[in-house]
Amino acid sequence: MWSHTRSLELLVLVATVAPAELIRVATAFGPAARAGASTGAGVGPGAGAGADRGRAARWGTLGAPAAYLAVTALAVAVAADGGFVPDTLTGWRAGAPWLAAAVVVGVALVGAEFAVGAVPRLLDGTGLPRLAVHRGAGPAGGGYAAAVLVTAAVEEVLYRGLWIGVLHERLRLPVAVAVGAAAVAYAVGHLFFGGLAVVQKAVSGTVFGLLAVVSGSLAVPLAAHLAQNGAVVALALRQERGGRATGRRAAAG
Repeated sequence: MWSHTRSLELLVLVATVAPAELIRVATAFGPAARAGASTGAGVGPGAGAGADRGRAARWGTLGAPAAYLAVTALAVAVAADGGFVPDTLTGWRAGAPWLAAAVVVGVALVGAEFAVGAVPRLLDGTGLPRLAVHRGAGPAGGGYAAAVLVTAAVEEVLYRGLWIGVLHERLRLPVAVAVGAAAVAYAVGHLFFGGLAVVQKAVSGTVFGLLAVVSGSLAVPLAAHLAQNGAVVALALRQERGGRATGRRAAAG
């Protein structure tokens, strides 16, 4: 069925870039955005506006992992039918030292992304920013935690498993090029959060790719990514508790 050319492989990869962005854009321009615009114009948010924001938050929380799951499953299915499932998708063996090191690296990447984000503020004299989690959907509860962890797992299968495997094993590109291209594709998936987020995720994506190549196991970057996102969830919960406490103090004062 498939032509033995590079066109199919490249088409599959291009089709998997930033699948969650459509969900995020739709949420940003949906009912919640209209409700926010009305509030900004001086119209108080009623029950309908609050419900719209709640629905938008749920779509934002559930839509991104659902989009990644659907796109990744379809891409892997097409790759398998086309006869080019890379070895990187099937290598999962990893010893305890590798996994422990991956967890440490994943948590450290939270600090690395914060450092990257601090550079522009330090250069313009704004000062060191406060460590905070940028979220666009709902409270940082169990649904949020599950969503970011599932997304992390699927992203590793897609970008470190399929992307690096196809580019290096199938298309015979140098491994450094494959790791870099996969990191860029992964970073573009965060474009909705701004250009700085793309740079931050390019750094993390490169580290995840190097872990996959050096260890020879997809489980290692997966452990690092889960650790990174787990740390982000912990920060989000702390941030949310702090915000509620501040609101209570303001109300009492």
